[in-house]
Amino acid sequence: MNQADLNQESIKLLAKIYKWRKKLIIVTVTAAVLSIIASFIITPQYKATAIVFPARTFSVAKLLVEQNAGNQEDYMELGDEDDAEKLLQILNSNEIREMAAKQYDLYTHWKIPRDNDLTNHYLKLKWDEMVSFKRTDYVSIRIDVYDYQSDRAAKIANSIVAYADSVKFRMTREIAKEAFAIVEEEYNNYLKNITEMQDSLQSIRQLGILDYKSEMNAYSKAMAKAVGNGDVRAQNNLRVKLDTLQKYGMAFVDLTEKLKKYRFKYPVIKGKYDEAFVNLNRHLPSKFIVDKAERNEKKAKPVRALIVIVSTFSAFMLALLVLLFSDKLIEIKNKIVLQSKED
Repeated sequence: MNQADLNQESIKLLAKIYKWRKKLIIVTVTAAVLSIIASFIITPQYKATAIVFPARTFSVAKLLVEQNAGNQEDYMELGDEDDAEKLLQILNSNEIREMAAKQYDLYTHWKIPRDNDLTNHYLKLKWDEMVSFKRTDYVSIRIDVYDYQSDRAAKIANSIVAYADSVKFRMTREIAKEAFAIVEEEYNNYLKNITEMQDSLQSIRQLGILDYKSEMNAYSKAMAKAVGNGDVRAQNNLRVKLDTLQKYGMAFVDLTEKLKKYRFKYPVIKGKYDEAFVNLNRHLPSKFIVDKAERNEKKAKPVRALIVIVSTFSAFMLALLVLLFSDKLIEIKNKIVLQSKED
């Protein structure tokens, strides 16, 4: 179609619009009035926004307790894209949705049917409509919450930020609990072994053995001297001492060496125990809060002007298409009738 034909078709269309102007005006004005009424009937929604940066993912004990001079991670450093994805997964979890629904009774406020097999399904649909999480170009996460009350929208958004730490702590605590149980058992067994060895050494010391090597050397020299002097009484007394040393001496030496090894390794075992205890009971925040959500009294939805404009224009276009279609049908019908008369 060349430019001349296009201009001709445009003129025809304008002529038809002028011809149908009354019908089009009635439909357009009616649609405008109805859309205005509908826009005021729709319950307004308010928007609250919170922005957070993800924190780096670290073990609390390894980061703050262990001595690792010169190679220590910076827990004040912002997280990377991987940390942001992990935080997004937490924010999108069912647990956070259920926590918010319970705390703010969203079933009632958002008119979600309870005691229904599809309750969770309806809650998820409404949640996806009212709450959104989006990663920005700066690796921060934007949390947008809509609600029918401005203060509740801000409260829900800030609560979601707080829930993220609770969910992460719950997740890591499950692993930390198992790890602590294993380390605690090892630590208690270690302390038990040390105590048993100390008690055994104490029992041997009560027999008069304080230092096996030095005492054996001293008693042997004394025995040789007593034999040389023919001192039978001294020989008998020393023989008792030597028999005791011979009977319990090796046990004394063995326990002493084991105890030294256990005491040398004790700081390592104690360090593992302290690390597991800290990881079980303490945690670092999963995010840095850039902007807390604040109450905004300006309505975010519906945008009444947009509703009226879109509805009015759509009604005009639909009415025009119907009229064009009807006109085309009449034109085809007339051609058929004319053709039949000619035949």
